[in-house]
Amino acid sequence: MVALDDYESLKETAYLLKSPENARRLLASIDRLEHGGGTTRELIE
Repeated sequence: MVALDDYESLKETAYLLKSPENARRLLASIDRLEHGGGTTRELIE
């Protein structure tokens, strides 16, 4: 058994990675962020 939030997260991840092109884009974005390619911004509340 898993928590509902975890299950929904797994479903969303599977959906986002279903398309090969989308999966490539997401994984490339994660790689860029992990290697310092991100930009820090302040959130407007």
